[in-house]
Amino acid sequence: MTNNSTNNSFGKFVWFEYVSKQAPKAQGFFGELFGWKKQDVPMPGGDYTMIALGDRTIGGYLDTPEGVPTQAHWLTHLRVANADAAAAKVKSLGGTIMKEPFKVGEFGTMAIAIDPHGGAFALWQPAKTEPDAAPSDHAFCWNELYSKDPAASVAFYSAVGGFTVKQQDMPGMGAYYVLEAGGQPRAGIMASPMPQAPHAWLPYVAVANADATADKAKRLGATSLVPPTDIPGVGRFSIIVDPQGATIGILQAEAQG
Repeated sequence: MTNNSTNNSFGKFVWFEYVSKQAPKAQGFFGELFGWKKQDVPMPGGDYTMIALGDRTIGGYLDTPEGVPTQAHWLTHLRVANADAAAAKVKSLGGTIMKEPFKVGEFGTMAIAIDPHGGAFALWQPAKTEPDAAPSDHAFCWNELYSKDPAASVAFYSAVGGFTVKQQDMPGMGAYYVLEAGGQPRAGIMASPMPQAPHAWLPYVAVANADATADKAKRLGATSLVPPTDIPGVGRFSIIVDPQGATIGILQAEAQG
């Protein structure tokens, strides 16, 4: 795990969708926890509710599509230069395209993919340049894959997203692979520290105080999966399971200087 920097380039996870049967329940929980607001945007198929943080949007709420497990979860979007080419690459590497590239209004082109070990993610080709906002509290700051086969996952996502890889050793937990693009760290891949954990992407939200946020989450009905824990050189993190069963991380960055 590390801190994200801004850089307008491809090979970056740029959007996070909460997929569930009860979006209003999630909106209430995260509104209380992070101060997120909602912003409805007209789309050809009906209004789409975005997650608003101040004057920008950082994600959205999506009703569980037909044929998708009903368990609430986060769907992470990987920005790519060409969604059709990226989808073809996913298939050539043993992944599956659950929904072929399609236009999302005038915003861009999207596809929904499953990696070879069952992890869901989306491909996102923006229609125009998307400036990257500066890091701030309560914005998404990191994305981490708990993988059944870290080495295979590193090879897959490096090919699809154009990442370079830097390996680090995490005492007691083995290798941690940092995916980099544009000279910046973008995401991490590691073996799951918990045998029961699914092969899935875990988004992290930046917070000013991990302990206070984790306590507040529990008061709002969440369950603590990993209590606030220090990572030298990175900060203090915690992992929680929200009332609908979706997992999310929080990260209090280590003070600089």
